Amino acid sequence: QTLKALQVQMQRLQAENRSIKEENKTLHADKPKRKRRADTQHEFSVHEDTITIYARKYGMMVEMFPSSELLNKKRPASPTAFDSSERYVTAATEETAFLDELYRHFPELLHKVMESSFFSDLVLKSIPNARANEIKKLRGVAGDIFGLPAKYFTNPQYDRASVPEIRQLLGVTSTSNVVYKTFPPVLFPKLIEDKSLKTVFGNWELLARILKASLRGVASLHQESSGGGAHTNSLKWSVHQITPGSIAWAAVIVIFLLSPDTEFSSSGTGKKSNICYRNLFHLYKKVLVTKWATKRIATIVTNINHYIFKAAKASAFNSAEQDDHADAINRALAALEMDSDSESDAELNN
Repeated sequence: QTLKALQVQMQRLQAENRSIKEENKTLHADKPKRKRRADTQHEFSVHEDTITIYARKYGMMVEMFPSSELLNKKRPASPTAFDSSERYVTAATEETAFLDELYRHFPELLHKVMESSFFSDLVLKSIPNARANEIKKLRGVAGDIFGLPAKYFTNPQYDRASVPEIRQLLGVTSTSNVVYKTFPPVLFPKLIEDKSLKTVFGNWELLARILKASLRGVASLHQESSGGGAHTNSLKWSVHQITPGSIAWAAVIVIFLLSPDTEFSSSGTGKKSNICYRNLFHLYKKVLVTKWATKRIATIVTNINHYIFKAAKASAFNSAEQDDHADAINRALAALEMDSDSESDAELNN
């Protein structure tokens, strides 16, 4: 009986020994893989700061809501140019143009990591973080930007939906059955809507103030110098002119600040207003890219660039002269038409 018990114990020990040997083999085989993964992760992490800086700039100047599905795709061999009016012809041209713009924005040294989840995860994290910081800053000066009491904006919980002036800017006529317009009056000169969109973004001064505060610092709204020194986004990012994406960004931020929403949801849809900011950005950028070369948009762009980047350099450029310049530009805009083949609102929504 004792002998039989010893034999059973010996068989169990031999089985355990075989199991341990198999485990060791597996661990040994996995060791190089883990090392390779660690090496790859280190290779990616050394670029973290650079990716973050360019991602923050990308979120304001290029793409407010980048497609998570496209961020890891390879650069196409023959893409549609990102600034081409052909960009939005088909879903395929839009996708290749998106990738063309993405790879042109991020420096070449990052291209080898752009197909990794590390890259896309970091970009998708950096953009909303940077946007939240900008919104926090803008709330503090939004009263000056809109010419309304500061309390409407400094307190995110304020009942903005009940303020008649704000409802007028957004084109909201009812307090019970609220419907928000895709192109609200605030985007047009003198708040006069134009369904043909010939004058959309004509309220350029408002957009310029939003962008100046974000790019050159909030102090720049009240003084000739940029304010903030080397810490301003324009200097950190080497930004010297605006883009279709940045104007679209400013337009969306204007609507958000006026809306009843208390925070900018990562989903791109306002929790209180149900405004789809993601769709607004896409449509605004589409209008701007396709009409970038028209006289009216070119004049608006020139004027916003002057307001943000040039006025600070001209020491003799006082506020009266700036008002005269703005009036001259507005008169020029009133005399201009978009091209004869301007797309209608319906066409742009297709």
